[in-house]
Amino acid sequence: MNRWKEIAKFFCGVEAFHAFVHASFWYSGTTITVFGIITETPKVHMWGAIANGAIALVLGVYAWRSCGRRSAA
Repeated sequence: MNRWKEIAKFFCGVEAFHAFVHASFWYSGTTITVFGIITETPKVHMWGAIANGAIALVLGVYAWRSCGRRSAA
């Protein structure tokens, strides 16, 4: 078992959940203000869902791909 692949699997799940939360805020039209300074609009949530989904996809491909080359025979 490769330690780095196991860590990537964990963070793949974290990023997938993060993307899901952004997508649910985006679809519901939720606006969030953080510390009274940062305002996250549905457009920000849209980009967050796309970016975090892409990160989760890359981590998932790395974590679950096979380790070595297989012969065609």
